[in-house]
Amino acid sequence: MSHIYEALQRAESERSGKDAGALPESLMELLGRAAEAPEQPTQPPELTAPAATKDSDIGLLSAAQPLLPTPAASARLVCLTDQGSLAAEKFRVLGLRLRMLREKKPLRRIVVTSSLPEEGKTLSAANLALNQSRSRNLKTVLIDGDLRRPSLATRFGLSRSLPGLSECLRGEKQLSEVLYKLDGTNLWFVPAGLPPENPLDLMQSGRITDLLNRLGNLFDWVIIDSPPVIPLADTPFWMRLSDGVLLVAREGVTEKKPLKRVLEIIDPAILIGLVVNSCSSSDHKNYYQRYGSSSVSKNNFPPAEND
Repeated sequence: MSHIYEALQRAESERSGKDAGALPESLMELLGRAAEAPEQPTQPPELTAPAATKDSDIGLLSAAQPLLPTPAASARLVCLTDQGSLAAEKFRVLGLRLRMLREKKPLRRIVVTSSLPEEGKTLSAANLALNQSRSRNLKTVLIDGDLRRPSLATRFGLSRSLPGLSECLRGEKQLSEVLYKLDGTNLWFVPAGLPPENPLDLMQSGRITDLLNRLGNLFDWVIIDSPPVIPLADTPFWMRLSDGVLLVAREGVTEKKPLKRVLEIIDPAILIGLVVNSCSSSDHKNYYQRYGSSSVSKNNFPPAEND
């Protein structure tokens, strides 16, 4: 993704000669210019071999507690409630690209984040996990890694008081007690639990590495919804434990300066893509209404990009 950063630099340099009152370029203009730059191949990072699966972990999947998701329409979990929509189709394309990328580099644990709040990272993580879980041959788990402001449980219509990652890291619960199976899906879920007083200290306790190794041995896809990169240190910690990072930006909301700063923070070797939220282009929508499922024009479900 180095070409995105280079485009931001070029835009900054060119604007220095313009009037002080000139409006900044939009996010889509920046990304459009970045797409014109040639992609520089990077060597995939070497991953530490996962620990052997413990005998006690073998029965975790079948013993996971069942939960019935009851998301509100405002949750926009289109990969669960409106699979024939254009928004769900976009997540299918994203999932396909990840599977293709996986053929070239190790890719199992994916962190989904954004530069700042309200850019759609949680929405993207939830729908991506739901899409990946459609494969019966590949098992998927979704982790709410935002211990400060967890929202995945409520997005699925579940209780926000569910024991989860926090209780597991404190040693109050075992992994088997915080791993849930969402009824009607092939998706497993680890909620954040009750927000701790010192999230970063809890994450640095050492238990999280063992937990992720165990989940990595049980699941083919581990999708982690992490906090925004700015101004917290939680997300860089998650990045060190991941194989790849998906950065979510929202057109009309994400500003150039924070996005540029985040691109400087994230290791280019693990930045696998940028998801643009609230895309204003209607070209794809018109195409899909002509050639896609007839349910699209009937449902008129709000597009997922508006989060």
